[in-house]
Amino acid sequence: LIVYIMMSYFDSLPLELEESAQVDGLTPIGAFRRITLPLSVAGMATAGILSFIFSWNNFMFALVLSGSKTKTLPVAIFDFVSYASIDWGGLMAAATVVTIPIMIIALFTQKYIVSGMTAGATKG
Repeated sequence: LIVYIMMSYFDSLPLELEESAQVDGLTPIGAFRRITLPLSVAGMATAGILSFIFSWNNFMFALVLSGSKTKTLPVAIFDFVSYASIDWGGLMAAATVVTIPIMIIALFTQKYIVSGMTAGATKG
């Protein structure tokens, strides 16, 4: 999904901007660094945020491969559930604490997510 978002975002950038930069004397690498890269910040921010959220939610992989000393936060929350009982208070408190960083990141980067998602959706 992240690759498709970035591909559609780079496809939506006008090629004429790079060509005009090369006509003005920039090398292809210079045109990429000074023209394409600054224009693609919104798409890269969207891809980075979505990648962070997807990796944050990767529970089963971490559950199977984590040891007793190395655990991700979702696996550590799962420790509140046992065969005999469930510590609902601790479970809800830990779930709230784990959710807060994602909510803060989403609130501050909301405009980049929306602009990055819609930039590759329009053609022409």
